[in-house]
Amino acid sequence: MSSLAHGNNTSPVEVTHISTHGVWLLTHDEELFMSYDDFPWFKSQQIKSVINVEEQSPGHFYWPISMSI
Repeated sequence: MSSLAHGNNTSPVEVTHISTHGVWLLTHDEELFMSYDDFPWFKSQQIKSVINVEEQSPGHFYWPISMSI
């Protein structure tokens, strides 16, 4: 069994910042901003729900933990 070298990101997407304005995602060396104006359901979520994101296909993000809307 081999492991990745130190410093390699094993996840193609991660939440890098959550603020009062929205959520920032980092994916494939590109940072994306999701404003609460455009994605209001993220504003009232617990942090553990927001940071648990997967990229199922390029540009298609999925949050497997059920979010309460």
